[in-house]
Amino acid sequence: MGYVSLARGFTNTGKSTAICEGIVSAQKMGILPVIIDTENNLGTKRLEKMGFDWNADHILVDNEFLLEEFGRKQDKNRNEASIEDKAAAIQFLLKEQESGNLPYDLLFAIDSLGTLDCIRSINAMEKNTSDNNMWNAGAFEKSFKYLLNNTIPNSRKESKEYTNTMIGVQKIWIDNMGAGVVKHKGGETFYYGSRLIYHFGGIAAHGATKVSAQSKNRKVAYGIETNVSVAKNQIDGDLGGISFEGKIISTPHGFILPEEVDTYKKDNLLYFRNALGMDVTVDEIEDTYEVIKENEGFEMEL
Repeated sequence: MGYVSLARGFTNTGKSTAICEGIVSAQKMGILPVIIDTENNLGTKRLEKMGFDWNADHILVDNEFLLEEFGRKQDKNRNEASIEDKAAAIQFLLKEQESGNLPYDLLFAIDSLGTLDCIRSINAMEKNTSDNNMWNAGAFEKSFKYLLNNTIPNSRKESKEYTNTMIGVQKIWIDNMGAGVVKHKGGETFYYGSRLIYHFGGIAAHGATKVSAQSKNRKVAYGIETNVSVAKNQIDGDLGGISFEGKIISTPHGFILPEEVDTYKKDNLLYFRNALGMDVTVDEIEDTYEVIKENEGFEMEL
């Protein structure tokens, strides 16, 4: 709480599960989740499986909301939401909190960073003129730098009535021209502004394994086992500065450890019966593992 965190990695390595875990946990703690879904990737059923209550207080921000409430108020002819709109929405909600209209601690959960373009890039594409990837990176730094480095961490002060937290999901790519340096889609601003970074999967390769359940000639993929490590840890407290690494499995119901697979199948037998047949027993469910190749996409069958 009170920090900026980042879940990063290649596609389908558990990043969105991490942000879902944060959203569900925040709601259970009485923190208001502000779900900023600009990738249209956070399914309602997935969050429900993990324990999220859509009837409880929450705020959902999508591209349509950003465009209508912020983008077109600046330019009525705009057809796409922008990086600047996303930052403006966050600033608006923080002002509502400060004025007493939003009396909650807030969690800003962004899935994902790097999906929106800046206004300059949008205008260039609409006019069929050349654009530049550095425009997006520059706009993100200008719009988010103060939020990441000052506004969010300052909310931890005892003088502040509410504590605010931010977590983002960001895909990576490897700059082979720069000795294999990890780069972040959309720019490096969030990387530098984050105090806690979870890296999912490998660096040079995907580093993940598809986990499937099979019974009576029927098969369903239900998880991804992936490497996970703390790539950056600048939080204050007992765990500050400590680095962890290991393996974790992303499932439709959230994270489990590899040694918890058998317990997971028992606890969610109805889920497996819906996929494999209503007469299947836990003992009949066999696990299979398949290494995901570098940059290979994989969607869990939810």
